[in-house]
Amino acid sequence: MIPKAMDSLDVVEMVLFVEELFETNIRDQEAESFGSPAEIVDWLELHVSNQRPGKHAIAFLKGLAEAHQNPELAEGLEQPWRREQIAAIIRQIVQ
Repeated sequence: MIPKAMDSLDVVEMVLFVEELFETNIRDQEAESFGSPAEIVDWLELHVSNQRPGKHAIAFLKGLAEAHQNPELAEGLEQPWRREQIAAIIRQIVQ
């Protein structure tokens, strides 16, 4: 589930950050229907998997790869998004 400690403003800020990072637009109705991080990952995978990460996302992924000692996250950044990259970012955001 989305952490219960997140109030509506936290959720709005999270959605805005996700939209910026993934260079996408999430309609309010879709954002309101997210009940878990997995649902966010599923939605993103469906909507951005044919796009490449932008500069902001690449920097974020490189930082995650280093912080979590998981170099695979930073591999193939010139290729379209992979589910494990999307999931790692969402996990980091909702922690």
